[in-house]
Amino acid sequence: MRIVIDANILLSILISARGSKQELLFSGEIEVISPDKLLFEAGKNWKEICNKSRLSEEDLESSLSLVREEIKTFSFNEYKDMLPEAKDLCPHLKDIEYFALAMKFNCPIWTEEKRLKNQSRVDVLSTRELLEKLELISK
Repeated sequence: MRIVIDANILLSILISARGSKQELLFSGEIEVISPDKLLFEAGKNWKEICNKSRLSEEDLESSLSLVREEIKTFSFNEYKDMLPEAKDLCPHLKDIEYFALAMKFNCPIWTEEKRLKNQSRVDVLSTRELLEKLELISK
């Protein structure tokens, strides 16, 4: 199953060394994609991630490198044709690129932001919902 990963999921994965998000990312059950904006979000929040993770900067960079191997990023030019529709649909402007990419590949978005569910075009799945959908946990 292909799915667009939202920045809040990536940040959570980097902050916590273990958990269901990490297990899901490395499970081989999903093909994770993202706008290349995701990497900018990680960089923008790097100090906060370092503080919350309690990892050295070197260890955190190693973690990010491993995580990046599991996420295929797409440049803005590869999904920009979907931006007008995404802008009309997306409940929060900062998430337009995630919606445009999800619409381009007709796949859901993996996020913990409940407000992104306030539309009817793109499936938005929390970690728990994604695990249930893949039947990796019971409902």
